[in-house]
Amino acid sequence: MTRALVPVAILVALASADPAPVAKHFSHAQHNEKGIKTDACDSCHTIDAQGITITPGATGHSPCLAANCHAAEFIASGTKAEPAKHTKAVAFCLGCHPSSKNEPPPAWTKPTPVAIATHGPSEYHVEMNHFEHTKRTNCRTCHIVDGKSWALVADRPGHHECVLCHNPQKYPEFTMSKCGLCHNTPSRVEFFPKVNRPRNNVRACSSEGYLTLIRKHPGTKLACFTHERPEHRMQNGKEVQCGTCHFMVDDPRLGPRYNSITKLHELPVIEDDAGRAHRSCGNSTACHKNAVPPNATSHCGKCHDEEVAGGALGD
Repeated sequence: MTRALVPVAILVALASADPAPVAKHFSHAQHNEKGIKTDACDSCHTIDAQGITITPGATGHSPCLAANCHAAEFIASGTKAEPAKHTKAVAFCLGCHPSSKNEPPPAWTKPTPVAIATHGPSEYHVEMNHFEHTKRTNCRTCHIVDGKSWALVADRPGHHECVLCHNPQKYPEFTMSKCGLCHNTPSRVEFFPKVNRPRNNVRACSSEGYLTLIRKHPGTKLACFTHERPEHRMQNGKEVQCGTCHFMVDDPRLGPRYNSITKLHELPVIEDDAGRAHRSCGNSTACHKNAVPPNATSHCGKCHDEEVAGGALGD
């Protein structure tokens, strides 16, 4: 059986073909380098009738096209006469409009919605006085839980939660138009690894410590804690608030220490203050009242690691 030879002309054409365009996401830093005043947020971020920030481009190609900055990309995206310019233009389009075909939508069709998730990693982290907010509203007003998986909904709290209070009617001095009051550089990924919450000995299902114990004690049924259980999210038809167990974040005595998002990463959110942690799980009305008595000295292995439980795992 002979192997078919590929003509040299085809090989040359394949080698010289332009690579598939890679989405080029918006960058505040790069625009700032080009002289665009990115700290003038309202030049691109407008506010809708409900007071919520509208994603740039969500109502059309403004401000990217209105500013005449990217007119060449918009024109080149519609023609392949100049392949290099077309590839660059497609990368620009894909930065906001995801496409499995790596092509922008034809000009006569309705484009896919602007997808915030495709804008690349955030360049900012959010800072706020968390304790002051606990005095004004319940935790679950901002921290949204999915009713099926019982997991916290990603990217929430967001503008939709903040605008409930930060609108011209309630806080005219602190509305959505003043982005810099919450959004700070650098990005969350860059900023928060610098502050690490102290380790605690509660055995969480998702922790590396729990996985280590499973490997160390094969075949042993080990209990572990997870937030994603209906009884940890709802009790008697009411939402379980974060402060029920993480009492320190809204406590009048301890709460002032937790006066920022940074402090929430630096300080413990699981600790036992005069037995309060045990009582939140095992008081007379709590779920684990039979396993965690108010002055618990037994059954420690249900929740804690070997160091605290004295080796009595799952006891």
